[in-house]
Amino acid sequence: MKAFLAKIFAKRIVNKEQKWIKNPLETQDKILKELVAFAKNTKFGKDHHFDQINTYQDFKKLVPVHDYEGLKHYFDEVVAGKSDILWPEKPIYLAKTSGTTSGAKYIPLTKES
Repeated sequence: MKAFLAKIFAKRIVNKEQKWIKNPLETQDKILKELVAFAKNTKFGKDHHFDQINTYQDFKKLVPVHDYEGLKHYFDEVVAGKSDILWPEKPIYLAKTSGTTSGAKYIPLTKES
């Protein structure tokens, strides 16, 4: 019985995976829109006009590539206990790294991550 149910479950997962494998660009666009919509009311989302992002080109134009130092003021607010900064609500954990270039860094981890 376990093997039978496992095969049904596995087939369902494979079918779901095949759907996005056959349409990777559509899948990526869908996920980008979902993530942007989910984070549009965060400080980062407001600062980068997530409410105006409908395409990857919009995202590329409105959200520049940042290194850690460029995002540090956001991380500092998260570390101080503020919510809705980089992601909705507060992170469940802050991972502390021992950075070699600029000392310790904190990476917020959410249940979604």
